Amino acid sequence: MAEGRAQVSNMWGTILPLAAAGAGAAWARFGAARAGERPGFALRAFLGGAAAFGLALLAYEAAAHLGIAVTWARMSRGDAGSFLLAGGVGLVEEGAKLTGILLVVDRGIRTRSALAAAVGVAAGFASFEALHVLHDEVTAIAFARAALGPVAHALLAVPVALAVAPALRGPRPAASLALPLLASAALHGAGDLSLALSGVGSVGYALALAAPALMLFARSRRRRTASAPIPTWK
Repeated sequence: MAEGRAQVSNMWGTILPLAAAGAGAAWARFGAARAGERPGFALRAFLGGAAAFGLALLAYEAAAHLGIAVTWARMSRGDAGSFLLAGGVGLVEEGAKLTGILLVVDRGIRTRSALAAAVGVAAGFASFEALHVLHDEVTAIAFARAALGPVAHALLAVPVALAVAPALRGPRPAASLALPLLASAALHGAGDLSLALSGVGSVGYALALAAPALMLFARSRRRRTASAPIPTWK
């Protein structure tokens, strides 16, 4: 039985990285296809996500050297430090993803292509995050997280992704992206804090993901209404 468990563990150790990479590549390609972009765009966005994860990892390493413990245990205390830590995590990861998006897009980017870039960057970020965090996990939850992590990261990046194209066309892109970045960071921090606090749990996390999804729905609804012909009486 011990040998069988070891074989299952070794097999899972191979499947999980493949699942993380495959899911990330699939989501990046899906986002690019929805925006009418070519596969090369998806690859650039995925690599932008890899760069974003590396940037976030460097930030966490710097925090560790400064004696700041970025752990779930610290966040689960529910005190003022927990809220500050959750906000810091949100700012680091959403700021890293914004950097990844800006590595992919140019000043003439359309909003739908900026959203596609955000999906690809989120997919790359989530894939490398899964490989880094879940490499010792042998559970179905780990597999689900590897497969669906890109969706969560893409939703959290929606506020800043919607602002990228208009900001790059404006005179002060950094100033235009500040508030959307804070919005994404707040959603990210609220989601992480919800998972860390036992009294809130998955409900709070679901609400944090639902808010940007509703933003996309409202935007799509407004665009359809604006493009619809004006009804006339005959």
